[in-house]
Amino acid sequence: MRILSLSTSTPRGSAALVRDGETVAAVAYVDLQGHAERIFQAIDAVLEQSGVARGALEGLACDVGPGSFTGVRVGVASSKGIALGLGLPLAGVVSLAAMAAAAFASGEAGPGDVVVAAIDAKKSEIFAAAYDAAGVTLAEPCTRPIGAEALALLAPPPGGRIVVVGEVTADLALPPGAHRARGAALDLPDAGWIGRLAAAQLGSRGEGDREVEPLYVRPPDITPPRREVGYTPPR
Repeated sequence: MRILSLSTSTPRGSAALVRDGETVAAVAYVDLQGHAERIFQAIDAVLEQSGVARGALEGLACDVGPGSFTGVRVGVASSKGIALGLGLPLAGVVSLAAMAAAAFASGEAGPGDVVVAAIDAKKSEIFAAAYDAAGVTLAEPCTRPIGAEALALLAPPPGGRIVVVGEVTADLALPPGAHRARGAALDLPDAGWIGRLAAAQLGSRGEGDREVEPLYVRPPDITPPRREVGYTPPR
């Protein structure tokens, strides 16, 4: 299955072409404020590198967050538009789950370990969640204040370790007995891993889900003003 996957939930945006569970081509950039334009440039570059035409795509995948509110909105909206335009199924993947999957696949985390993945949430907070080797969510995505207990989501599993990933954790205290792992796909969500996790969803569901929605975890900083009953907008 040929899947075009996108990640825009952090300053590092990326697009990838995943085929049969392997990343065929990938392009990344760093530009938190420029996702709306640059993600489409990355898509064009990935399709050119892979030699796959838009009409040959069989599925779409996007990073639904948590992460930057604006970045997540751009990725989800762009993916929905492409999926609708090409008539393709769409799957959404949690950014933190993609980082955890990369940790297990790279060998930084073993079968009996638990991965705690974290992303900068600004406001002196992190977004964090915990996963096992089967991809089961052991601690749902949440916000944690940066401090000594920021990464203490759960106790180490019997006979296993807590493996912490995410570039935001570089200066954070580790829970007792925890191990820190680094790497490009472990530091921040990567479109290649978004696509790999989405492949399982698209394969099992068949048609996918174009109703994919952003996972913000906390309310956006800016919300539209409420309209009073009977309000008539000026013309």
